[in-house]
Amino acid sequence: MKARAGSFHWVVFAVFAYACSSEGPAPGSGPSGGTPGTSTGGEAGLGPGGSPSTSGGAGGAAPKAGAPGSGGAPSPPGGGAGPITGGTGGASGGASGGGANGGLGASSGTGGSAGGAPSAMGGGAGMAGGNPGMTGDGGKVGDGGAPQIGGTAGSAAAGASGSPATGGSGGAFDVPFILGADVSSVQESKMTFRDTDGQTKSIFELLKNHGFNYIRLKTFVDPMAPYGYASSANGCKGLPEAFGDRDHVVAFGKQAKEAGMGFLLDFHYSDVWADPGNQIIPEAWRGASSITELAALMKAYTKDVIETAIAAGARPDMVQVGNEITPGMLMHVPGPNTDCWGNNPARAPFGGSTSNWNDLATLLTAGIEGVREVDPDIRIVLHIENTDDLAGVKWWVDNALSRGVDFDVLGLSCYTEFQGPPSVWRNTFTALAESYPELKFVIAEYNPERTEANRIMKNLPGGRGLGTFFWEPTRSGEWGPALFTFQGGTAIANANDFAEFDALRSELGL
Repeated sequence: MKARAGSFHWVVFAVFAYACSSEGPAPGSGPSGGTPGTSTGGEAGLGPGGSPSTSGGAGGAAPKAGAPGSGGAPSPPGGGAGPITGGTGGASGGASGGGANGGLGASSGTGGSAGGAPSAMGGGAGMAGGNPGMTGDGGKVGDGGAPQIGGTAGSAAAGASGSPATGGSGGAFDVPFILGADVSSVQESKMTFRDTDGQTKSIFELLKNHGFNYIRLKTFVDPMAPYGYASSANGCKGLPEAFGDRDHVVAFGKQAKEAGMGFLLDFHYSDVWADPGNQIIPEAWRGASSITELAALMKAYTKDVIETAIAAGARPDMVQVGNEITPGMLMHVPGPNTDCWGNNPARAPFGGSTSNWNDLATLLTAGIEGVREVDPDIRIVLHIENTDDLAGVKWWVDNALSRGVDFDVLGLSCYTEFQGPPSVWRNTFTALAESYPELKFVIAEYNPERTEANRIMKNLPGGRGLGTFFWEPTRSGEWGPALFTFQGGTAIANANDFAEFDALRSELGL
């Protein structure tokens, strides 16, 4: 979401955020938001400052040999099922013989059974990703325990080299339904949060208390570059830090993971907002002389961010390759009338426009490969916003699939202001589920009609409606209201708003 011209709904949070920030408003949005983008359904704006698990992993197998290293006991014979939440490997049932799922390496000795007999419950996967492992002392390889009842076979863990684990990717964060929120702008503020019970909590603790289990964070290539999200060039207000860059987003994502929440990383592939009207090539990439060279830069950048996140303990569970890329991506440059939010860009000499789907497919594939070459288990989301145009959505998806673009999840924006009422969303998602049985779906952004949005996803056949991501609980705009009231430096949770999510929590089985 990015501000559209003429929107003044953001002002309540704007006053609050300015009081909480030493630097005042940022170029992610503002009262006017500049002229609208060239396509409908563009990202709506935010106030000052810009815009707007742990699983036990797969059931571990017993090590053939190895007394505990660094305090970790060897897994019991056969490997027990992974703990439901968390589990640090080593002595817990989710360990895989020494370090594979964040367990401790074992030194050679006599512990463990040679056969890796299956446990009674099989090696069931836990819900969230494993914790980072410690340095192994040279434990031997354990055999994977085969499951008996359901569950996934435990994989053998290599510890023979004694090399240290770096960030432990763990298994996929598994929840029955995603109740997510995009809280990207919270990292820019010094606000404190008061829950409906009167207690002060982190944003993650507060949201979890009302059923939220996933966080979505946007990232820019270089927000300090001219025309960037945090830049003070070109007369823009700017931000004191490069909020939205790789390091800021990884650090904030780590907090979400440590709070036991899933993490969707949203690549804008720009220095500033990317949406249907603005897909500005990052300044550092504008020297590319061909679509092939541009794709190589995109892939290398993607790999770097994912590798950095995993090493820091902030492994994304889902990655969104591009933001509201209905018309394409990496297809604009700043023009003479481009404002601080990226509105009114000029057309680039080449790029990933839907007018040349082969080039767009080249870029999408580059981004997807950049993720999967680091971690093939991360789910890939593609996000467009023309939800009120079923034929247009199907045309877009058909073009992507026919060119071999390999993604897992289609995300759509669902705002009553831009994409119509929930009946339109339901019709689109129902038809898409019938036409594309291999795809899963999320509502990537929404605000009003919260109960209906989640019911639409929950009721898609075969559990293929994975869930929803609420757009910016601390921001108000023409897209919808915030979930908080602001007093001084405190964001106070609105009881009525969170009561709706409390009811949804039970209905969705969370």
